[in-house]
Amino acid sequence: MKSGPFARRREAKKLDAELGNLLWRQAHDRFARSLDRYWQVVESERASTVTQEEHNGLVNAGNALVDALAKVRIICAQARQRYGERELNVPAGADEVHRMVSRAANDLAAAAQAVAMFKRGQANVLSVGRRAEKVLDSVAAAEKLMQRSSD
Repeated sequence: MKSGPFARRREAKKLDAELGNLLWRQAHDRFARSLDRYWQVVESERASTVTQEEHNGLVNAGNALVDALAKVRIICAQARQRYGERELNVPAGADEVHRMVSRAANDLAAAAQAVAMFKRGQANVLSVGRRAEKVLDSVAAAEKLMQRSSD
């Protein structure tokens, strides 16, 4: 079910309150856009070479990545509270956290590309899984960095 314009606006206002509209919001939104792209490619017309089992695997990987978006939102909100914002400059001490969140977004975009290549028969489904694992690893590393810096 797609959300209407009012629901999208309410969500955008909540994100503004949590993440601001600078560095941490940008990091979150980059991840969210990559996730949207992943789903666009998965849900596009299915190639005849993709079996139902392979399609289910792509959907399961996508579901794990959706769960990671909630974690990225929490990480970015905590980072904004802890480190603040200085326009689009990464604050002192936040460089590794920001790097991991950015890496996760880049790897997620690469996972979407891997899905497209798989659906065209130019890659195998394992490459999608490897990319999705890299995304989850980067999100987990960012979580650990946030926990370590709060101790």
